[in-house]
Amino acid sequence: MAQNSKTYATTYLIDEEMLKTYSQMTRNTGVDKIIPYLLLAQDYYLENILGVPLMVELKTQVSTNTLTEENKALIVKMAPCLAAWTDFLAARSLAYTVTQKGLTAEASENSRSLNEKELGYYIDQLRETANMAQEMLIKFLCRCREQYELWRPDNECDCSKYTDESTGTADPKDRYLIYFPNGKRSGCPKCDRD
Repeated sequence: MAQNSKTYATTYLIDEEMLKTYSQMTRNTGVDKIIPYLLLAQDYYLENILGVPLMVELKTQVSTNTLTEENKALIVKMAPCLAAWTDFLAARSLAYTVTQKGLTAEASENSRSLNEKELGYYIDQLRETANMAQEMLIKFLCRCREQYELWRPDNECDCSKYTDESTGTADPKDRYLIYFPNGKRSGCPKCDRD
């Protein structure tokens, strides 16, 4: 029993390649500093979205290499959310290291560490990205609800806003968030969307 619970506790729902694909990490970043935050993001953020029954099913299937096609699709949709929350949680520890001499800032010969204000801004951006990826995951689960019988969202989850494909809900003010200095816009020429 202890062996099974340990395996369950250390089952990574995404592998190193997926983590690096969807996260801010470079290809040569060692994941040893990131893994604790991956597990924390899985258990804190993803379990709240997926619920315990679906999370147990995913971890069991991953650890026994018996993933169903539906759950493979879920993991692909879940990877950006999990990687984004991992980035968010790991950001401060990647910038600082606890040593015998105290808390030190990471430094490199070819780069400089962010100052407190820059790091705060960066972490805020990571949080926004993670929230966006989380909403995309919930949208996927709402639209594919029949395939995931173990997903039982609470009453606060309003799937109705994601199930109607025929209507758009984009806020018109969002179209001005990107500045095009030459006055040209790229997008759909027929519907004038950016």
